[in-house]
Amino acid sequence: MLYFVDMNRHNLYAIDKNTAQEQTLVTISLIGGYVNGAGTVARFKFPRGIVAAAGNTLYVADSGNNRIRLVRTGTTAATTQVSDFAGSGTPGHANGTGAAAQFNSPIGIAVSGSTLYVADTNNHRIRAIDIASRAVSDFAGSETPGHANGTGAAAQFNNPIGIAVSGSTLYVADTNNHRIRAIDIASRAVSDFAGSGTPGHANGTGAAAQFNSPSGIAISDGTLYVADTSNHRIRAIDIASRAVSDFAGSGTVGSTNGKSTAAQFSSPMGIVANGNTLYIADFGNRMIRKIEYK
Repeated sequence: MLYFVDMNRHNLYAIDKNTAQEQTLVTISLIGGYVNGAGTVARFKFPRGIVAAAGNTLYVADSGNNRIRLVRTGTTAATTQVSDFAGSGTPGHANGTGAAAQFNSPIGIAVSGSTLYVADTNNHRIRAIDIASRAVSDFAGSETPGHANGTGAAAQFNNPIGIAVSGSTLYVADTNNHRIRAIDIASRAVSDFAGSGTPGHANGTGAAAQFNSPSGIAISDGTLYVADTSNHRIRAIDIASRAVSDFAGSGTVGSTNGKSTAAQFSSPMGIVANGNTLYIADFGNRMIRKIEYK
């Protein structure tokens, strides 16, 4: 199963990869809200990020509720259970355990081992949650939006959105800095990985490349894939060399299917790698698209 959140319909659903059959796990609510319980009564408010963990566990960045929610998936909405995991619901910044912590529009979310990493977008920080204790701490970034490399709170981000883990490195789509950043997990040292910082479109290595509001990122087989939202493209970064290239999308807004740059997207935002397939949340087209690349 692939799991997706539908931000504007405030719901969670599963898609069978083989049949494309869609199953709603949290009842659609056109106005959003905040309710825990079975999927038939639970409510989200502008959920943006989702990650699957062991077993039937999902974690959701419930952006409009400023919380991280825990979902135990069932075979239907009635057997799916939603509960709070971290965050008080009041927008702000505070470290603490469970509901004692505060977030401000969290969006990106990734899991690595016993830690959940969150792109706390309007706090311009990357936060870490110990899964066992639900203790929330700052991992990298400071209160002031900007661009600075450094360790932990000495670094600066500007509305980070996408986040993905590969080995000992956490990669971040630093959206308003138009860059992909890298964080060494052991030292919390933040560095630039790709992108010049100037919005635009250019292929090249490291800082020679240009992005325009990159959002979702995913990693597969040594390649980091980027939903380059305002360029209406999917970009590929070779992790070893930091070389950036166009992977799919012409750059012209549309919904055309086709190979590589013959295809068209409209503000792609989310991206998931699964086997030899990328699944794209093509936001402007209100579609889930797929790219088979091997």
